[in-house]
Amino acid sequence: MNTLPYNLNEEDDIPTLVLKVIGSRPMALEELSGGMIGTVYKATFADGTAVVAKHNPAPDARLDIEAEMLRNLRTPDVIPVPDVLSESRHLLIQELIPGVHLDPVAHADCARLLAGLHEVVSDQAGLGGTTLNGSLPIPSPWTDSWIAFFREHRLLFTANAARDRGKLAPKFQERANRLAERLDDLLVEPDACSLLHGDVWSANVLSVGSRVSGFLDPSTCYGDPELELAYMSLFGGFGDAGSEMFATYHALRPIPPEFWQIRRYVYATYPALMHVLYFGERYEPLLDRILTGAGV
Repeated sequence: MNTLPYNLNEEDDIPTLVLKVIGSRPMALEELSGGMIGTVYKATFADGTAVVAKHNPAPDARLDIEAEMLRNLRTPDVIPVPDVLSESRHLLIQELIPGVHLDPVAHADCARLLAGLHEVVSDQAGLGGTTLNGSLPIPSPWTDSWIAFFREHRLLFTANAARDRGKLAPKFQERANRLAERLDDLLVEPDACSLLHGDVWSANVLSVGSRVSGFLDPSTCYGDPELELAYMSLFGGFGDAGSEMFATYHALRPIPPEFWQIRRYVYATYPALMHVLYFGERYEPLLDRILTGAGV
C-alpha cells in the first residue's frame, strides 16, 4: 500500500496522477460506472495488468476513508473485497476485480457471504471514527448501545444533514424525530454488533456466473445486521422474504418475523433519508411510505 498526501497537480490528467502515485503510467483508460463520489477508471498498463483508479478533485474529498473501510471489510477475509494499492484524499487505486453487476443467479452466494460477514462481531457499535455514505462523512464512534448509535449517528444525523442542505421538508423532519424517540420500543439491542458492508445493492456487488467476485463501495460499521437486510429488501433489488436471497440468508441466520412486520421500515428510514439528501423531493413518496410502515 502506498499512502500519500494530496500534493499532486490538479491539472494533471489521470495517467499522470497514477504515474506519480504508483510509478507506472497506464497506456489505456476506460471510464467505469459507479462514480457517485468520483470518476472511476480501469487503468491498463503496457504489460496488460490493470487497476481501478477513482479520482475526486473536490476540496472535501475523502477517498482515504473509503480505503480504510475497504480494509476493515477485507481484514476478516470472509467476503471478497478489492485490495487497496494506494490512497489519498483525492485518489484511490485498488485491485481490479472481474465481474458484472450482481446477477440474480449469484443471489444465493451473496446471501451466504453476507451471513458469514455478519458473524464477525464487536461488543460495540460503530467503527471508531468517521466513515462515509456516498460522499457524506458520517460519525461512527465506538458506542456501547447500538440503538443509541443508530438514533444519533444514522437516523438523526442524516435527517439533520438533509434539513441543513434544504432537502428535507419540516413535516418529514418532525416524523423522523418522532421515530427517533420511539426506537427503544421498536428495536432490539443485539447481543453483539456485526460487521456490515452498509451499502449492498446490485451495482455494489460483482459476480461471475453464480459466484460473487467482489463487494465494492462500502459504508462500513459494526451494527445490527437487520440494518443491512432492511436496505437490501427495500432498495437493493433482492426481493422479499420468499426470495432466494433472503431464504438462503434465513437458513443460515434466522430473520425474526418482527423484522418483516416493522423493523425493516424503521431501519430503512436511514437510507430513505440519504436518498432525499442526495436526490431531493422525488424520493419523498418513498420516505413517506417507509415512515408510515415504521408507524410514524
